[in-house]
Amino acid sequence: MQKRITDLSILIVFTIFFGFLLITGEPLYLGDSYQHEMQFVTREPVYALLIQFLRWISPEHHYQLVIIVQNILAIVTNTIFVCSMRRLLNLKWYLLPPFILILLAPHIMTPIASATGMVITNSLLSEGISYSLYLIFIMYLLKAVWSRTVLGRDSVLAFVWAIIVSLVRGQFMILILVWFLAMGCIALLQKKWKQTAILLVMLAVAFAGRGLLVKTYNYCEQGLFVSTASGKAMSVANVLYVADREDGEAIKDEGLRGVFYEIYDRAYADELNYRFSPDGLLDRARHHEECHDSLNFDYFAIAAKEYVTETTGVTVENYQLMMVEVDKVAAALMKELMPQVFGRYVYNYIAMVAMGLVRSVAVIHPVLNWYALTVYLLAIVLMIYVWVQKHDSKAAPFMALVLLMIAGNATGTSLMLQCISRYMLYNLPLFYLAGALLLIECYDIFKNRKGRN
Repeated sequence: MQKRITDLSILIVFTIFFGFLLITGEPLYLGDSYQHEMQFVTREPVYALLIQFLRWISPEHHYQLVIIVQNILAIVTNTIFVCSMRRLLNLKWYLLPPFILILLAPHIMTPIASATGMVITNSLLSEGISYSLYLIFIMYLLKAVWSRTVLGRDSVLAFVWAIIVSLVRGQFMILILVWFLAMGCIALLQKKWKQTAILLVMLAVAFAGRGLLVKTYNYCEQGLFVSTASGKAMSVANVLYVADREDGEAIKDEGLRGVFYEIYDRAYADELNYRFSPDGLLDRARHHEECHDSLNFDYFAIAAKEYVTETTGVTVENYQLMMVEVDKVAAALMKELMPQVFGRYVYNYIAMVAMGLVRSVAVIHPVLNWYALTVYLLAIVLMIYVWVQKHDSKAAPFMALVLLMIAGNATGTSLMLQCISRYMLYNLPLFYLAGALLLIECYDIFKNRKGRN
């Protein structure tokens, strides 16, 4: 009876919090919202299909329906996650308030820290559901890791949810790899070679199946059997940022070389180039972040569209096909330029990853940057210590998974985008929850040792 009352109390807390956001807020139509609503080939299918379904239910009020669904989903998933963790970790009642507060951190921080003041669950963006679904994935993955069952129910459900979340946001294809690495390590430690082979097959099927689903969706919606056509167009901005004008000499196609010079000259005149970056790793990342979207949308996209029209006859009236062709232009430019800019690109990539790692646990600030480094080192030391002292620890593998997901998210996102806060905050509450559990287990270890003495 007491457990049911506790679960009900958790549900009430989340209902009050997200209910308040829903009642006091309104649908936020932001930069990427139009692409989701119009089922662009540049976006993953799940969120676009949700909007399409709700628009079919109520063409006049579907925006409001979207944020209602998003806030209800947040209530349900956060409640399920906390109640599940409470049972699995045997959390005392007095630990639940800070546990809940930490879990809500992204929803509290984003309206305050983001430039748009966005409320995650009121925004018409894929983040409106991806933050909630992310918790379901990590819940099942934790249960699978703690039970050390490679191909059990929880492992399979974690696998399925990883694919679903990746179909909401492409950056989370990394979750499929996280699942594979976690389950693969357990299988190898247990010397279960057959299960390891099955995991490899599942990994291949996941990526191939996901690709086929995306292509089928784009064919049904836009008549184009193509993958999500934005990855290369987003990535090329990272290459253009670190390019020098003489790098264009490596581009064999004269027309494509002309596109590069047009982009470079305009961008350089506006100081959207690495040469105008302040010294320092994170200062480089910040300058790149300020340049990225302009390089992509205001410089590359305009020149690339003109080039596509001149060379293929495709015009912006056929916008979806145009975006596919623009992606091809981006791929061609990167292929020719990458050997010339590789060293600069790697340094810039490291800077962006560093920015992502800081933002996964803190905000960018000269003091907090060192704080982030300190807490990472502390987390690693505590994780190793607890794992050595307590082989059945739940906190240590929790932290290992979180660190793996932080690293995967930062390194994966930096390949295409900039590591802005709303892309990085997914793991912030999980990091501090795992850290708190490590401290609790450390205390228990010291207490038990003192008791034996």
